[in-house]
Amino acid sequence: MKGLIYFIIVICFLDLFVQLPVVTPFAMSLGADEFTASIVVATYSVTNLLGNIIGGYLSDKVGRKKTLLFGMFLQVIIISIYVSTPSIPVLIGIRAIHGFTSGTLTPAAFSLVQDISRRQAIGKSMAFTGVAIGTAAVVGPAMGGIISSKASYETLYMVLAGIYVVGFLLTAYGTKESSTVESRKSSSETSWITLLKRRTLNVSYLSSLALMTSMGALSFALPLKTIELGLDDHVTGALLSVFGITAVIIFGTPLNRMYTDVSALKLIEIGILVITISMICIHFATSLSFMYLTLALYGCGYALVFPSMNKIIGQFANMSERGKANGIFYSYFSLGSVVGSTLAGYFTTLFGLPFLSMAIVMIVLFLILFILGRNINFKEV
Repeated sequence: MKGLIYFIIVICFLDLFVQLPVVTPFAMSLGADEFTASIVVATYSVTNLLGNIIGGYLSDKVGRKKTLLFGMFLQVIIISIYVSTPSIPVLIGIRAIHGFTSGTLTPAAFSLVQDISRRQAIGKSMAFTGVAIGTAAVVGPAMGGIISSKASYETLYMVLAGIYVVGFLLTAYGTKESSTVESRKSSSETSWITLLKRRTLNVSYLSSLALMTSMGALSFALPLKTIELGLDDHVTGALLSVFGITAVIIFGTPLNRMYTDVSALKLIEIGILVITISMICIHFATSLSFMYLTLALYGCGYALVFPSMNKIIGQFANMSERGKANGIFYSYFSLGSVVGSTLAGYFTTLFGLPFLSMAIVMIVLFLILFILGRNINFKEV
């Protein structure tokens, strides 16, 4: 069943990556200017945060499978509505609902994987979820660009809706509920505040914020760097592919044994330092070949952090509270993406140094994590 769940995770993340190359031009085809188009793009991330929280609560209260089915069903409906979007205000409303429905899926899917994984093997299981997300990141943008250019935006959204129909059927007939009756009954015993205060989980939350802050900055500032070097637009996509492929290689090969053998906290700390170094290297890069190397380095840092921070959630949240913990975790994930791109834009305007400035931000986050982690025994549940 676990292999099928990884495929379902690909579907859960596919809508995000499929839309990367098409949302802005789709909005502008409806008459939006650049600023309005940026609001259309950002709306999804903002409401995705709320969806993470609600999805986490539901997956504890009613079960992982029912929450996934609920989210998939809503995804089919809302994605289908894109094809008849008449105006920008309607598109913003659709994006708001879409971000919410998509957000409900992630905590349920990851809680399901954590539920059925042996405690000692959670790190490796999380590495394979990274492979799933990496697959979506590679396939999604290519699929979005090809279908929208060869056919239309409307055709793309109908194909995407069809994929979620498949996801709904696979979830309904190919998966089993991983939470227990007892865990669902006791899901209200742990409050949100308790989960927010638990120090082991705070390491995971803060790691999520740090990782996605770097990603948000990279998404915003990397195209500016390629322009600075006089490179074509398509180079940005190729560079991001190098980062994704590097991470997937680490996730899916015997290198993933480190997630079992090495402390999650140590891998997170090393990973954030590697990401910080890559940010500094990107700033000083003067050639395309060096840029490829720095993005591969960034991919290594990402690969160290992603499964490790998910592993902490799986190990230090009980089944009855794991959905809510994942909901908080992925709300930090969504928040980091918004914070990273916003800070990078601000630093670019103020100093013209987005990558050096973000390296300083990453060092600050690393120091906070380092101090927080020193007083925690990660061998205790």
